[in-house]
Amino acid sequence: MKRQPHSSSKLEQDTEERSNSSKRHQPSRKVRCESVEQTQIQTRVVGPQRVFKVVFLGNSGVGKSSFIQHYCTRHFPSTTSATVGIDYQMKTVTLGCTTIALQLWDTAGQERFRSITQQYYRKADGILTMYDITHSPSFTAVRGWMDSVQEKKCEGAVLMLLGNKLDLADSYRREVTTREGQRLAQQHQAVFYECSAKTGCNMEELMTQLARMLSAQHDQQCEDVLLLTKDTQPGRGCCK
Repeated sequence: MKRQPHSSSKLEQDTEERSNSSKRHQPSRKVRCESVEQTQIQTRVVGPQRVFKVVFLGNSGVGKSSFIQHYCTRHFPSTTSATVGIDYQMKTVTLGCTTIALQLWDTAGQERFRSITQQYYRKADGILTMYDITHSPSFTAVRGWMDSVQEKKCEGAVLMLLGNKLDLADSYRREVTTREGQRLAQQHQAVFYECSAKTGCNMEELMTQLARMLSAQHDQQCEDVLLLTKDTQPGRGCCK
Protein backbone atom coordinates (compact mmCIF):
# COMPACT_ATOMS: atom_id res chain seq x y z
CA MET A 1 0.00 0.00 0.00
CA LYS A 2 1.49 3.36 -1.09
CA ARG A 3 1.16 6.03 1.57
CA GLN A 4 0.28 9.50 0.26
CA PRO A 5 1.90 12.58 1.84
CA HIS A 6 -0.38 14.22 4.37
CA SER A 7 -1.22 17.90 4.43
CA SER A 8 -2.89 20.29 6.84
CA SER A 9 -5.61 21.39 4.36
CA LYS A 10 -8.37 19.63 6.33
CA LEU A 11 -7.35 21.34 9.58
CA GLU A 12 -7.11 24.70 7.80
CA GLN A 13 -10.60 24.21 6.28
CA ASP A 14 -12.07 23.39 9.71
CA THR A 15 -10.33 26.42 11.20
CA GLU A 16 -11.71 28.69 8.46
CA GLU A 17 -15.25 27.35 8.93
CA ARG A 18 -15.11 27.96 12.69
CA SER A 19 -13.76 31.48 12.07
CA ASN A 20 -16.59 32.29 9.61
CA SER A 21 -19.18 30.94 12.05
CA SER A 22 -17.75 33.08 14.84
CA LYS A 23 -17.98 36.25 12.74
CA ARG A 24 -21.64 35.59 11.89
CA HIS A 25 -22.53 35.62 15.61
CA GLN A 26 -20.62 38.80 16.53
CA PRO A 27 -22.92 41.48 18.02
CA SER A 28 -20.91 44.31 16.52
CA ARG A 29 -18.61 43.70 13.57
CA LYS A 30 -17.06 47.13 13.92
CA VAL A 31 -16.05 46.60 17.55
CA ARG A 32 -14.72 43.05 17.03
CA CYS A 33 -13.03 43.65 13.66
CA GLU A 34 -9.56 44.13 15.10
CA SER A 35 -9.67 41.05 17.34
CA VAL A 36 -10.97 38.87 14.49
CA GLU A 37 -8.19 40.04 12.21
CA GLN A 38 -5.59 39.26 14.89
CA THR A 39 -7.08 35.80 15.38
CA GLN A 40 -6.90 35.07 11.67
CA ILE A 41 -3.28 36.23 11.51
CA GLN A 42 -2.38 34.08 14.50
CA THR A 43 -4.06 31.06 12.90
CA ARG A 44 -1.98 31.46 9.77
CA VAL A 45 1.23 31.75 11.78
CA VAL A 46 0.83 28.82 14.18
CA GLY A 47 -1.12 26.47 11.90
CA PRO A 48 0.78 23.24 11.20
CA GLN A 49 2.41 22.89 7.80
CA ARG A 50 2.33 19.10 7.95
CA VAL A 51 0.07 16.60 9.71
CA PHE A 52 1.11 13.04 10.47
CA LYS A 53 -0.94 10.18 11.85
CA VAL A 54 0.86 8.16 14.56
CA VAL A 55 -0.67 5.01 16.05
CA PHE A 56 0.35 3.38 19.35
CA LEU A 57 0.02 -0.41 19.55
CA GLY A 58 0.57 -2.93 22.32
CA ASN A 59 -1.16 -4.93 25.01
CA SER A 60 -3.48 -3.31 27.53
CA GLY A 61 -1.56 -1.96 30.53
CA VAL A 62 1.82 -1.36 28.88
CA GLY A 63 1.41 2.43 29.22
CA LYS A 64 0.28 3.74 25.83
CA SER A 65 -2.36 6.11 27.24
CA SER A 66 -0.04 7.38 29.98
CA PHE A 67 2.72 8.03 27.46
CA ILE A 68 0.47 10.06 25.16
CA GLN A 69 -1.06 11.98 28.08
CA HIS A 70 2.32 12.87 29.58
CA TYR A 71 3.79 13.88 26.23
CA CYS A 72 0.85 16.11 25.30
CA THR A 73 0.15 17.71 28.70
CA ARG A 74 3.54 17.49 30.47
CA HIS A 75 1.80 15.73 33.35
CA PHE A 76 1.70 12.04 34.19
CA PRO A 77 -1.88 10.95 34.96
CA SER A 78 -2.37 9.67 38.49
CA THR A 79 -5.04 7.22 37.34
CA THR A 80 -5.87 5.68 33.99
CA SER A 81 -8.44 3.23 32.69
CA ALA A 82 -8.21 0.77 29.83
CA THR A 83 -8.78 2.41 26.45
CA VAL A 84 -12.00 1.29 24.80
CA GLY A 85 -11.81 1.38 21.02
CA ILE A 86 -9.82 4.35 19.70
CA ASP A 87 -8.89 7.78 21.06
CA TYR A 88 -6.40 10.44 19.97
CA GLN A 89 -4.71 13.68 20.99
CA MET A 90 -2.85 16.35 19.03
CA LYS A 91 0.70 17.55 19.64
CA THR A 92 2.47 20.32 17.72
CA VAL A 93 6.21 20.01 17.14
CA THR A 94 8.48 22.64 15.58
CA LEU A 95 11.50 21.47 13.59
CA GLY A 96 13.49 24.47 12.45
CA CYS A 97 11.03 26.59 10.47
CA THR A 98 8.54 23.75 9.98
CA THR A 99 5.54 23.24 12.25
CA ILE A 100 4.31 19.65 12.44
CA ALA A 101 1.08 18.35 13.94
CA LEU A 102 1.17 14.81 15.29
CA GLN A 103 -2.13 12.97 15.62
CA LEU A 104 -1.36 10.47 18.39
CA TRP A 105 -3.86 7.62 18.19
CA ASP A 106 -4.31 5.52 21.33
CA THR A 107 -5.63 2.04 20.60
CA ALA A 108 -7.18 -0.60 22.81
CA GLY A 109 -4.90 -3.54 23.53
CA GLN A 110 -7.64 -6.10 24.11
CA GLU A 111 -8.01 -8.83 21.54
CA ARG A 112 -11.67 -8.00 20.87
CA PHE A 113 -10.64 -4.61 19.46
CA ARG A 114 -7.90 -6.00 17.20
CA SER A 115 -9.89 -5.73 13.97
CA ILE A 116 -10.77 -2.10 14.73
CA THR A 117 -7.17 -1.25 15.53
CA GLN A 118 -5.93 -2.69 12.23
CA GLN A 119 -8.04 -0.20 10.30
CA TYR A 120 -6.09 2.64 11.88
CA TYR A 121 -2.49 1.51 11.54
CA ARG A 122 -2.96 0.41 7.93
CA LYS A 123 -2.97 4.10 6.94
CA ALA A 124 -0.62 5.44 9.62
CA ASP A 125 2.50 7.49 8.90
CA GLY A 126 4.15 6.30 12.11
CA ILE A 127 3.55 3.19 14.23
CA LEU A 128 4.84 2.87 17.80
CA THR A 129 4.60 -0.62 19.28
CA MET A 130 5.03 -0.75 23.06
CA TYR A 131 5.69 -3.37 25.72
CA ASP A 132 6.37 -3.39 29.47
CA ILE A 133 9.97 -4.29 30.32
CA THR A 134 8.82 -5.71 33.68
CA HIS A 135 6.21 -8.00 32.11
CA SER A 136 7.55 -10.58 29.65
CA PRO A 137 4.09 -11.60 28.30
CA SER A 138 3.69 -8.07 26.91
CA PHE A 139 6.97 -8.50 25.03
CA THR A 140 5.83 -11.84 23.64
CA ALA A 141 2.61 -10.18 22.49
CA VAL A 142 4.39 -7.25 20.86
CA ARG A 143 6.05 -9.70 18.46
CA GLY A 144 2.60 -10.50 17.14
CA TRP A 145 1.76 -6.82 16.86
CA MET A 146 4.91 -6.16 14.83
CA ASP A 147 4.34 -9.14 12.54
CA SER A 148 0.85 -7.83 11.82
CA VAL A 149 2.18 -4.33 11.21
CA GLN A 150 4.73 -5.57 8.68
CA GLU A 151 1.94 -7.22 6.70
CA LYS A 152 -0.51 -4.30 6.71
CA LYS A 153 1.39 -1.03 7.16
CA CYS A 154 1.72 1.53 4.40
CA GLU A 155 4.89 1.66 2.37
CA GLY A 156 7.31 4.10 4.00
CA ALA A 157 5.60 4.15 7.41
CA VAL A 158 8.05 4.76 10.27
CA LEU A 159 8.11 1.92 12.81
CA MET A 160 9.34 2.17 16.41
CA LEU A 161 9.59 -0.37 19.24
CA LEU A 162 9.31 1.07 22.76
CA GLY A 163 10.15 -0.72 26.00
CA ASN A 164 8.18 1.24 28.60
CA LYS A 165 8.32 1.51 32.43
CA LEU A 166 12.07 2.00 32.62
CA ASP A 167 11.49 3.69 35.97
CA LEU A 168 10.52 0.29 37.42
CA ALA A 169 13.59 -1.56 36.18
CA ASP A 170 15.37 -1.29 39.54
CA SER A 171 12.51 -1.65 42.03
CA TYR A 172 10.89 -4.47 40.05
CA ARG A 173 12.61 -7.43 38.46
CA ARG A 174 13.26 -6.59 34.83
CA GLU A 175 11.89 -9.40 32.70
CA VAL A 176 12.93 -8.14 29.25
CA THR A 177 16.56 -7.19 28.64
CA THR A 178 17.62 -4.26 26.49
CA ARG A 179 19.37 -6.66 24.13
CA GLU A 180 16.15 -8.59 23.55
CA GLY A 181 14.37 -5.40 22.60
CA GLN A 182 17.18 -4.32 20.29
CA ARG A 183 17.20 -7.72 18.57
CA LEU A 184 13.46 -7.62 17.91
CA ALA A 185 13.69 -4.07 16.55
CA GLN A 186 16.48 -5.08 14.19
CA GLN A 187 14.42 -7.97 12.86
CA HIS A 188 11.66 -5.55 11.86
CA GLN A 189 13.86 -2.57 10.81
CA ALA A 190 12.38 -0.55 13.66
CA VAL A 191 13.89 2.22 15.78
CA PHE A 192 14.30 1.05 19.38
CA TYR A 193 13.99 3.00 22.64
CA GLU A 194 13.50 2.16 26.27
CA CYS A 195 11.49 4.88 27.99
CA SER A 196 9.31 5.83 30.94
CA ALA A 197 5.86 7.29 30.51
CA LYS A 198 5.97 8.26 34.20
CA THR A 199 9.29 10.14 34.43
CA GLY A 200 9.41 11.16 30.78
CA CYS A 201 12.78 9.45 30.29
CA ASN A 202 13.65 9.44 26.55
CA MET A 203 10.16 10.68 25.71
CA GLU A 204 11.13 13.95 24.03
CA GLU A 205 14.13 12.37 22.31
CA LEU A 206 12.20 9.55 20.67
CA MET A 207 9.25 11.70 19.66
CA THR A 208 11.55 14.34 18.15
CA GLN A 209 13.34 11.65 16.18
CA LEU A 210 9.98 10.32 15.03
CA ALA A 211 8.94 13.78 13.84
CA ARG A 212 12.22 14.19 11.95
CA MET A 213 11.87 10.79 10.30
CA LEU A 214 8.27 11.48 9.30
CA SER A 215 9.24 14.85 7.85
CA ALA A 216 12.17 13.34 5.91
CA GLN A 217 9.95 10.56 4.58
CA HIS A 218 7.39 13.15 3.49
CA ASP A 219 10.08 15.13 1.63
CA GLN A 220 11.32 11.97 -0.10
CA GLN A 221 7.83 11.03 -1.22
CA CYS A 222 7.24 14.50 -2.63
CA GLU A 223 10.56 14.32 -4.48
CA ASP A 224 9.70 10.88 -5.89
CA VAL A 225 6.33 12.16 -7.12
CA LEU A 226 8.02 15.15 -8.78
CA LEU A 227 10.58 12.96 -10.54
CA LEU A 228 7.86 10.56 -11.69
CA THR A 229 5.87 13.47 -13.10
CA LYS A 230 8.88 14.75 -15.05
CA ASP A 231 9.69 11.30 -16.42
CA THR A 232 6.16 10.83 -17.77
CA GLN A 233 5.96 14.21 -19.52
CA PRO A 234 5.52 14.08 -23.35
CA GLY A 235 8.70 14.27 -25.41
CA ARG A 236 10.93 12.59 -22.84
CA GLY A 237 10.98 9.18 -24.55
CA CYS A 238 14.25 7.61 -25.72
CA CYS A 239 13.10 7.32 -29.34
CA LYS A 240 12.64 10.33 -31.62
